[in-house]
Amino acid sequence: MKKGLWKRGLALALAAVISLELGACGGKDENSQQAKENVYSFQDIIQLDTQENVNESIENVFYKDDMLYMMITRYVYDPESDTEVTYGYYRMGVDGSDKSFVELECPERDGNSGYINSSIFTDGYIYAVENSYYEDWSDPENPIWEDRYFLDCWDIDGKLQWSARIDNAGEDEYTYCNYLLNGGEGKVLAIMGGSKYEAVVYGPDGEQKLRSELDQDLFNRSNSVFTKDDGTLMVMSYNEDWTKCYLSNYDIESGKVGGDQTEVNFTSFYNIYPGTNSDLMMTNNIGVYTWNVGDAEPKMFMSYVNSDLPTNSVRCIQIIDDQHFAAVYSDFNSYEQKFAYFTYVDPADIPDKEVLVLGGEYFNSDLRRRVLEFNKTSDKYRITLRDYSIYDTYDDWTAGQTRLNSDIVGGQMPDIMVLNDMSSYGNYVSKGVLADIGKLLAADEELGKLEYLQNVWDAYSINGKLYAVVPSFNVRTMIAKKSLVGEPETWTMEDVEAVLATMPEGAQAFGDMMRDSYIFYMLSYAGQDFVDVETGKCNFNSQSFMDMLEYAKTLPKEYPEDYWENYDYFSYQNQYREDRCLLCDLYMSNIRDCKRAIKGWMGEDVTFVGFPTADSNGSTINAGNYTFVISARSKHTEGAWQFVRQYLTPEYQTGDQIWDMPVLKSAFLDQAKEAMERPYWTDQDGNKEYYDDTWYVNGEDIVLDPFTQEEVDEICEFIYSVNRLSYYNEDISNIITEEAEAFFVGQKSVQEVAGVIQSRVQVYVNENR
Repeated sequence: MKKGLWKRGLALALAAVISLELGACGGKDENSQQAKENVYSFQDIIQLDTQENVNESIENVFYKDDMLYMMITRYVYDPESDTEVTYGYYRMGVDGSDKSFVELECPERDGNSGYINSSIFTDGYIYAVENSYYEDWSDPENPIWEDRYFLDCWDIDGKLQWSARIDNAGEDEYTYCNYLLNGGEGKVLAIMGGSKYEAVVYGPDGEQKLRSELDQDLFNRSNSVFTKDDGTLMVMSYNEDWTKCYLSNYDIESGKVGGDQTEVNFTSFYNIYPGTNSDLMMTNNIGVYTWNVGDAEPKMFMSYVNSDLPTNSVRCIQIIDDQHFAAVYSDFNSYEQKFAYFTYVDPADIPDKEVLVLGGEYFNSDLRRRVLEFNKTSDKYRITLRDYSIYDTYDDWTAGQTRLNSDIVGGQMPDIMVLNDMSSYGNYVSKGVLADIGKLLAADEELGKLEYLQNVWDAYSINGKLYAVVPSFNVRTMIAKKSLVGEPETWTMEDVEAVLATMPEGAQAFGDMMRDSYIFYMLSYAGQDFVDVETGKCNFNSQSFMDMLEYAKTLPKEYPEDYWENYDYFSYQNQYREDRCLLCDLYMSNIRDCKRAIKGWMGEDVTFVGFPTADSNGSTINAGNYTFVISARSKHTEGAWQFVRQYLTPEYQTGDQIWDMPVLKSAFLDQAKEAMERPYWTDQDGNKEYYDDTWYVNGEDIVLDPFTQEEVDEICEFIYSVNRLSYYNEDISNIITEEAEAFFVGQKSVQEVAGVIQSRVQVYVNENR
């Protein structure tokens, strides 16, 4: 589905919102029920060895005959000698009782160092693929380096039964083990990849039962490979144009797909395993899911957030019964691997709270950590997540956005949304579905007294009202040498041409920029000159836009064939110092990092001129990690504000979660002061060890001194002046590219092309408001 079609549908659907008189964002009972679904309590059942200089890594988990087996690799670090590596497994009851450790006897291999690639338990045996690196310098003229793969087999007591080398690469070929799988009837199946795909089957007696070359094309397109309990090989693979995915069984003896192929209608954001009580079991960063052939979409089995589980990753799931399972999860608070026993929680046993829905796509660990903390500390509210990315499919990557659209129209808009794409922000505001953040901020007893950067609020305001919470921001601009441009009162394409006329012959405005890249920058920096986001009025038949098209015509459509062969990085790096290029694109995530561009690339005082635009306002603001909005029709506005306000508090604004520039002015100025300090690292005693930033110019390193107070003040004043959002719309860009081609090849005048673009884009904007 094309993005333009989705946006058009969104606009028409949103137009209906006003007449629908939407009530709450989901009824209380419905949202409360959602927060009580797919909930499991959990208990960590084993503590890995955390002694100093010891690390244990969980490789795999198996469940059999009421016992759990956890395969681990143990590393013991000794500064005086090589690291000692031990392989083995913990055996325990499902509650962690009767725990014992069995060390696996490792085969001796002269001249080798290696590690366990993968492992499985079968009927009374443990199999693992050992990746061993071999070196032989006995003949210095012909040294040998080889990656070797061995299939090792142990009995349940850890005694080595046999070991067989299974790699089969010829001269100038390479190989590796992709998967180690249950081959059925006690056998083991290794899928080897590399220069060719092969299936290698061994029995418990150490005899090779089969080696067969696989369908190279099919396995190159595979997404996941696994076996059923009986050893049937299942392959999930893309079609030839990578737009759909199919699940099928594969006969390794004949090398052919057997039976019917089943189309899989979910994306590759899942980790996929064979199911116990379902065809597939899958995990992503939201929860655990099941799927059966014929299902329209995966069915959630466990929600991490609803279960208060601090993770974005669960693996090695072992179903115990219909109420319990065991699994490994990565704790994003302690950054540890943990092994836990999970128990289903009946919704009737979960206390009632007012439930808010937080919607968006691809929630990161920090946000989920804060949701869990909010749910834990709030006596009144509870947040549940709705990740719309799970609805994306291989042939429709906007399905999640379409689902969000349906939720808005159907009265199910989330109470809080995290916007990754600002293209619909103005539409949401014009339809009245967003709450006035400015009012909530002003009424806040603590935050209402603090000073934030007004220019950031102005950038996100429409008709004088702020509808978004933006905790951090960055600035995009263009800089030029002050000796070339001075401090111009205007900065248009005409001004650029005038400065270029004073520079050495052949000097360029934007360096080696291609035509399509210029159009991208033009829309990003100057799009609001041509599309008024508040009124929807377009202005593509303006002289400013026609001047930009005239300049675009002078740029090459693509790089010469030998461009990268002859590319000289140091020549490119010196183009600004040598006045061969006028404008340098500058991304400002903090003031300190501007030093390399200003003092390194340019090498002298600069002017923040921005991209040349009709109103000389060619610098833009973008949100950092998050842009939060609150539904105007939420019944839980107070609870929604309680959650999002934390991102504006001094604690968050001065914390290490801010990767860009904080919006709280005092925090912004504190960060700016760091630009006047030499860079440093902190030693183990907490002492600062200072060093110098350097820049390589004309064969030598030069020291880049920290900014002075005067320089920082000048940069801050510039940042305060930037008050517009970057603008980009793929559909509008496509219209410009399609229609401008007639001008670029000389078929139409620039006035004719600008008129057609104006007409088409105005129709598009009207349809999408």
